[in-house]
Amino acid sequence: MRKLIALCLSAAAVAVLLVAAAPPAPFPAGTAGAAEAGDAPPTVIELFTSQGCSSCPPADQILYELARRDDVVAISWHVSYWDYIGWKDPFATDWSTARQRAYRGRFERNYVYTPQMVIDGQHDVIGSRRGTVTRTVADSRAEAAGRIRIGLDRDIASDELVIALPPQRLDRALEIWLVGYSGAHETRVLRGENQGAMLRNTHVARTLNHLGRWDGAAKTVRVPLPFHEDVAGFAVLLQEPGQGAIHGAAKLDLTS
Repeated sequence: MRKLIALCLSAAAVAVLLVAAAPPAPFPAGTAGAAEAGDAPPTVIELFTSQGCSSCPPADQILYELARRDDVVAISWHVSYWDYIGWKDPFATDWSTARQRAYRGRFERNYVYTPQMVIDGQHDVIGSRRGTVTRTVADSRAEAAGRIRIGLDRDIASDELVIALPPQRLDRALEIWLVGYSGAHETRVLRGENQGAMLRNTHVARTLNHLGRWDGAAKTVRVPLPFHEDVAGFAVLLQEPGQGAIHGAAKLDLTS
C-alpha cells in the first residue's frame, strides 16, 4: 500500500501559483428565491478544508461567495487529519476525511491536501486559486443542462424530506447521498497555524446519509428529517459508485 501523505499548502506556496493582481471581484450572488423550472441543475462544489491549515481561509471565503448562488450546491467538508498540529477543528469529522480519501483514489493522487475543491465529482483544483475555480465552475455550468433534475422538498406534516427522481436512462445505477449542512459560523482560533484569527465557514457538512442506489426508474424517496441542531439546509447528490462523477443535485434551504 502506498504511503498516504497529507499536504497543507502554505500561503507562500499558494502565492507562487498566483499572479499578482488587483483584489478580485466576488462571485456574483444567485437570484433570490427558488430556481426556475427551466434552470439547469446546480453544480456541486465540495471544499475539503481545516481550521488548522493556514492556507484554507482564502478558500473558505471563495466557498462562502459561491454558496450564495442558486446555481451551486456548496459543501464544506472539514477533515480531521490536521487536528494534531495545535487546533482541533470543531467541525472536523472522520467521514469527511474518508470522503476526501475516496477522491484521492478517483483522481489517482498519492496524497490528500487542503484546501482542495472538487467540482461535480470530476475536477479537483486548489481551492484558494480563484481564477482556476472560476474557470472550472464556468466550464461545469456549460455542461449542466444534461444533468438530472431532482425534486427536493419538505413535508411539514410528516417532517420528512421528499426526493423526487424522474425516469432516466442510466448506464449504471447511481448512489443517492443526502448531506445536511450548516449556515455560517465564525470561530476564534486560539492555537495552531491560524492562532488569533477569526475564521468564517459556511455550508459545513454536519450529517451524511447514504440512501441507497437508483436504477433510473421514477422514484420518490421519503426520509425522516435527519436531526442535527446545526443543520440549515440539505443537499441531494446523485453520484457514480466509487465516488465518481455527480450527475444531478438539488438543495433545500430550511431557513427561507
